[in-house]
Amino acid sequence: MNKLLTDVEFKQSLVPFDEPYKATKGQLRGVLTYIKTKEGYSVLSNYEDDEWIFPASKGTAGLMKSKLKISFHNFHNQQQREMVKWTIFNEIKNGNNVSSNRTTRNNLSSFFQWVNKSETILANGLTANSAREYVKYVNQQENMNTGLLLSPGVKVKKLRALEKLYKYCNHFDFVKEHPWVESSAAEQAKFVGKTLKDSIETPKTQIIPEDTLHSLCKYTKSYIDRANDLLSYKEMLEGLAYKDSYKANKVLITNGWDQGLRELNNELLLLRDSCIFWILLTTGMRIHEVLGIKRNGYRTETKNGEEFYYIKSVSEKTYEGETEWIAPKITTEVIDILSRYVEPLQSKLECDLLIAKSIGDNQEIHRLEYTSGSIALTVMKDQNNKISILSGDAITNFRLPNLCKQIKSQWNLSSHQFRRTFANYVAHSELGDLRALKEHFKHWSLSMTALYAANSDLDQELYEEILRERIFVEDEIKFDWFNLDTPITGGYIANKILDIRKSDEAVKSFPNRESMIKSYTCNIPIRATGLGWCTNDDDGCLGGKCEQCEHGIVDKRNISFWKSMMIQQLELSELKDIGESGELAVQRGMERCVNVLTTLGADTNAIKREFYEVANGS
Repeated sequence: MNKLLTDVEFKQSLVPFDEPYKATKGQLRGVLTYIKTKEGYSVLSNYEDDEWIFPASKGTAGLMKSKLKISFHNFHNQQQREMVKWTIFNEIKNGNNVSSNRTTRNNLSSFFQWVNKSETILANGLTANSAREYVKYVNQQENMNTGLLLSPGVKVKKLRALEKLYKYCNHFDFVKEHPWVESSAAEQAKFVGKTLKDSIETPKTQIIPEDTLHSLCKYTKSYIDRANDLLSYKEMLEGLAYKDSYKANKVLITNGWDQGLRELNNELLLLRDSCIFWILLTTGMRIHEVLGIKRNGYRTETKNGEEFYYIKSVSEKTYEGETEWIAPKITTEVIDILSRYVEPLQSKLECDLLIAKSIGDNQEIHRLEYTSGSIALTVMKDQNNKISILSGDAITNFRLPNLCKQIKSQWNLSSHQFRRTFANYVAHSELGDLRALKEHFKHWSLSMTALYAANSDLDQELYEEILRERIFVEDEIKFDWFNLDTPITGGYIANKILDIRKSDEAVKSFPNRESMIKSYTCNIPIRATGLGWCTNDDDGCLGGKCEQCEHGIVDKRNISFWKSMMIQQLELSELKDIGESGELAVQRGMERCVNVLTTLGADTNAIKREFYEVANGS
């Protein structure tokens, strides 16, 4: 048990901010990380330690214990070790989080490993020449997983470590010159101009494929629907001796579960994973934000007779602190399921907290108080059965991919894919295309961007991502229209696009085809009608006649709607009591569907054959 420091002792013991020359000699001393309790201050790390330990509250929810540490053990050169320490110390003062500081430490480690391979560079220190050589080295480095050269984004982080070294450590003998006067790490990494613009504007994260998402939703929703039964079986076993599988199986069989304890435990894990899946899918939250949700961590608000649900958590990514996310009702339901799921673990946590308090284990007290109330508790079997928050890495790398294995999908599901998938679905819905899952997203009938823009307590970075995704989706649709291989039909605007894309003269007026398309389409508004795309920005809509309207465009994305309409006409044609006017209406409707589908490249004869085969039971 560490001795607690009083307020006076603590202030006297803090590492001083303004003694860089002591740092150069390895003589800087003082308290660096600590936990504040009611009784005083419990020290976790001193500046002079070769491993700095941070309290759980300084990391994100679900961060592994090992990632709350920054180690300097592998810096065998004392001056290099002191430079890295002083750099990280200053970054901490500037408010950088543990993960960012670990990245800086790793990038400085890579730099010094390179330095130590050359006696000349080691002797000359950080100069413009040595920095130039390091840039060449970084430009030739390959990603260990892919074998490809490092991306500009990764390179710029490696090179920024040198800028930080110069900024904070210019009083160390090793640091002689600015690494690149009148330049920057971004410029050295070629992370400027079009490369930077493309990195910002072009989404790098994959969207979960629609067929995979449908299968995952169906599979995981089946667990949500069975949650009460599964949790009831789980609760029957509470109080039984640990690992007493014989008694457990006997209780389960008596109460109707004949698949054994092991299978029940597997089903319960899949229930938990399914709940996390639905929170990620329906909110756009990051995994650490999901794992930071507390029991009853949502509120309800009624506006104009409609219910709105807001999920509460903490976002560390953009230092926003307490934040809210709009969600459908199913999200609150799975939060309630998880709250019930972790009740026994919460009870054990409270017992562990009493024990920690009785022995004065302040670090454990702090960790348990930070963990308490989470909907994502787990037992750490490799740490003497301690109660902790689920690891974000474990969810991302193992549990979510396991859901894909359950549906026999090859897709490599990852937590960060949900945020862009969410933004993409919102973007489509705001264009009028609700796509799938609309029964769970009733609030998407309103403008999601308007809701986020009107409430500063909501995740504003997610709002910006939705706006970016909408622009991306619009551009994707419009660029398709100008592709020579893309069939489109419609009125005046569709014919105008067909004329432009055939014209070599139109392209010659612009630097490239991309510039031409952006110029022609930048002021064209679009919204989905199901049957096509409306480019009219006023109320002059013909009502479901997009292929005839001067503002309408019909493309391959609309084929399924037209096939459904054609099948409806075929069904009507089978009726014998619709009269002559009804038969004429069906004939006109059929001709309309055949014309559009043929233009879009669909085989209307095959649609008819399939219809009659089903109708005749063959």
